[in-house]
Amino acid sequence: MTLNKRLIVFLAVVLLIGLAGYYFISIKSEEKEKIPQVKEPESLQIVNTISIGTIGSNPVTQIKVFQPTADYVASKLGNNATGYKGKVIIVKTIDEMSDLLKEQKLDLFIDSPFTTVIVDKKSGAVPFLRRWKEGVGQYHTVFIVKKNSSINTLNDFIGKTIASEDSASTSAYFLPKAYLVQKGFNVNQSAGKNYIRFVFSGKAENTPLWVVEGKAEIGAISNMDFIEIPGYIKDKLKIIDRTDDVPRHVVSYRSGLDPALVKNIKQIFLGMDKDAQGIEIMKNFQGTKKYDEISKDEVFNASRMVELLNNNNN
Repeated sequence: MTLNKRLIVFLAVVLLIGLAGYYFISIKSEEKEKIPQVKEPESLQIVNTISIGTIGSNPVTQIKVFQPTADYVASKLGNNATGYKGKVIIVKTIDEMSDLLKEQKLDLFIDSPFTTVIVDKKSGAVPFLRRWKEGVGQYHTVFIVKKNSSINTLNDFIGKTIASEDSASTSAYFLPKAYLVQKGFNVNQSAGKNYIRFVFSGKAENTPLWVVEGKAEIGAISNMDFIEIPGYIKDKLKIIDRTDDVPRHVVSYRSGLDPALVKNIKQIFLGMDKDAQGIEIMKNFQGTKKYDEISKDEVFNASRMVELLNNNNN
């Protein structure tokens, strides 16, 4: 075969290979076009944070307790345009919490009524919901003594010692102390006219034992804790008096929170007891039963009690 013929054969082979490759590429392209393409979901345009906080000494434990509620509220606030993530902030003091809310660094604050009144006054935060912690919306303090005690009325409290769980407890200290101040007693000094002294038992369950054992003449505990006292101890006690009711727990929002967002958050909380997921989250959140609107009277009564305590300390 001559050189020219070989060249012609070589070019023909190259041409055939090229045509075959083009054919297969065309086939693959057509098949690819026939396969439905899954459209990637569009990412949310905005991701905001909704933060919930409280005051406590064990941040790790309390974050675990509060986080599901923060996540639930965040999930309900989200929509196609805006997403939310829940965040929990735990601080150790009233001043720290007040600063966070005043500086608009925390959205929602959940705590006991007396602590809430103080923080809200310092920060400008607004109470708007009542939390039914441990299944109840309100509670009060009962004053207990031994059944055979000569103490029968409040007037018999003068010069006596009251056992309380600790100095940070609303039901065992702030509320009974404010109630006694309202009745004209002196609970701020170790002696003097109408003097009454507080001592601290460390735990709510210790208080009735201290009374029975004579470590204190009187005990101050919540009506809920009184119910839990074992029968053989309760049989040795009697209730002398009780305070007015206060909200079990209060939810407040920072002063600068968008009113429309406040409205949405409020509806989310109010609807939790009608939603299976919400009910389960509340159950695991210290036995919360539901959230409802807090009344102005409840806020006023708690504020009045705090004012009485402040005046007594001055």
